Amino acid sequence: MKRFSGGLTRSALLRATAVVTLLSVSGFAYAQQYHQAPALDEAVAAGTLPPVEQRLPSNPLVVTPVESVGTYGGTWHSALRGGLDNAWIARTVAYDGLVRYNRDWSEIIPNLAESWEVSEDARTYTFKLRDGLKWNNGTPFTSADIAFSVELFSEPGYGVGTFVKNPRNPVTVDVIDDTTFSLVFEHPNGVIMDDLASVNGFTLVSLSKDYCSQFYPKYNPDAVANAKAAGFETWELYMQDRCSWATETIRWANPDLPMMNAWMIDEPLTGDATRTTFVRNPYYWKVDTEGNQLPYIDRLEMRVSDSLEEITLMALNGEIDYQDRHIATVANQPLFYDGQEAGDYRLGANVLSNSNTLVLQFNLNHVDPARRELFQNKDFRIGISHLIDREEIIDVVFTGQGEPYQVAPRPESVFYDEEYAKQYTEFDPDAAAAAFEAAGLGPKDANGNYTMPDGSPLSITVDLISTVRPEWIDMMELIQLQLGAGGIKIDLNNIDRTLYYDKRPLGDYDAQIWQGDGGLDVVQEPRYYMAAGDESVWAYRWAQWFQGSRPEIAEEPADWAKKQMDLLTELRAEGDPAKRDDLMRQVLTIGKENFPVIGISLPGEGYYIAKNNLRNVAELMLHAYLFPTPAPYDPFQWYFAQE
Repeated sequence: MKRFSGGLTRSALLRATAVVTLLSVSGFAYAQQYHQAPALDEAVAAGTLPPVEQRLPSNPLVVTPVESVGTYGGTWHSALRGGLDNAWIARTVAYDGLVRYNRDWSEIIPNLAESWEVSEDARTYTFKLRDGLKWNNGTPFTSADIAFSVELFSEPGYGVGTFVKNPRNPVTVDVIDDTTFSLVFEHPNGVIMDDLASVNGFTLVSLSKDYCSQFYPKYNPDAVANAKAAGFETWELYMQDRCSWATETIRWANPDLPMMNAWMIDEPLTGDATRTTFVRNPYYWKVDTEGNQLPYIDRLEMRVSDSLEEITLMALNGEIDYQDRHIATVANQPLFYDGQEAGDYRLGANVLSNSNTLVLQFNLNHVDPARRELFQNKDFRIGISHLIDREEIIDVVFTGQGEPYQVAPRPESVFYDEEYAKQYTEFDPDAAAAAFEAAGLGPKDANGNYTMPDGSPLSITVDLISTVRPEWIDMMELIQLQLGAGGIKIDLNNIDRTLYYDKRPLGDYDAQIWQGDGGLDVVQEPRYYMAAGDESVWAYRWAQWFQGSRPEIAEEPADWAKKQMDLLTELRAEGDPAKRDDLMRQVLTIGKENFPVIGISLPGEGYYIAKNNLRNVAELMLHAYLFPTPAPYDPFQWYFAQE
């Protein structure tokens, strides 16, 4: 069994650099002539597009196909679950940073940067970009673009939730020349390479100075006036509209925004769009082993639909070429299995990184003092956990797939702790009653429901978004019945995603649910083990105290939570992976002892759907958010086999 740690040694990083850089250089030697997609021939012949040799960098990244060298052409059809489903675009289009993970998530390898060096104190990271890189509009991609992004992100009034803007460890950029720059941190940073290799690494390479500086007062004195003329109160809001730094929906609404990805925006994702499309980037900087410029596939078309039934039917009818998001559910698996021949598709396997099918997060920072005190009481959370019949949920919702599990590292992780994973998972109403008594709950009312410690009614509202995971509503309805039978009244609040996120800084929600991220990528995604960031919904205001990004709502954490924050800060500054792992185990030990969130079950194996003529798709994929499947498996080298 392979175990994942989530960190690499400096020597491993340098070995990865050496191997892939050599491949890039040797690729130039044996690819005597570069080739382009026939779709670009007319533009080159007309003189509106330079020849492929002039569009590629001097040492393009050479990619070895999974199975075979492919052929050009075709449209990859998939679907978005509504107009805010930006994560699918992040997983298919946007994964191209300075570095990236290899296909089995075991190494960090070069990408836009052909090599890098790390100072002995882990404060200075010097990167060498490929010479001759260009944005999709043909303008050069240089060190100046990186410096511009960091400069913009450092603006006090510019809201950016990224590792680049970290008040605990600020970073500056030292531009050495057009292709060489250094990220210089105030303190040692032992995890920056993992940040850059993850889906979040896109942030640092997402903005073209040539295009985006027009919206920045530092470079354009008319920027404020132009923003107001365009209907925006501030230049920052206009900048975010035109040059969104993240993979949020707004980024895909501006086709003029330069990109470094394999495909570029064609039909934008606007509010009323029924589809969004992407076409090949003629300046994409990767080639296959025979010198063919990638990507092979000409076009991506994503249907925008709020109807899960419509998207599922599209897949069954063979109208989707590859997808797992939203449709690859346990409930749908028998349908998709039986429909393979009729739909001319196949099923592949996903190994999920999630530790849990559902995470129940009580709001430990509730603005109501009485609820805050109750939810912060560990005995209360233990009682809730013992009232949940996990075996029933697994049998009814997941057809027996999975096992009772708390929010803890997966068995494949080097951080796996069976005691942590299994604590309080027994369905035991008597143990629950004892825990509630220890928590100081008031006596049950005439309806058999517990009351607050002061005797007032106790009813807990749980927010959820069933459109994200359809099974969540089934799970929560069972949990609602199970808790109700034990005297805890639960109300379910099924809301849209925007409202779901808007409630967090207000602090007046009782509980929210989400999936169990961080089962394998434990160090990079500790949101449930400690109050680490915005996704630590169970202690959102503690997380703001730690991040320093929203001081107006930050609350000083409990001592145990502050200890975790100190340990994570020390971990992020540590260059030795073994020491980082030891520090992470200390974080986990505190999380285990204080039991902040409640899990239900360990997910079973996932799956994906791919048309039978789609080639170079890995049969088995690791599946995570920070490792944004399928992007690390190089969709730009997928192709449609000729009939």
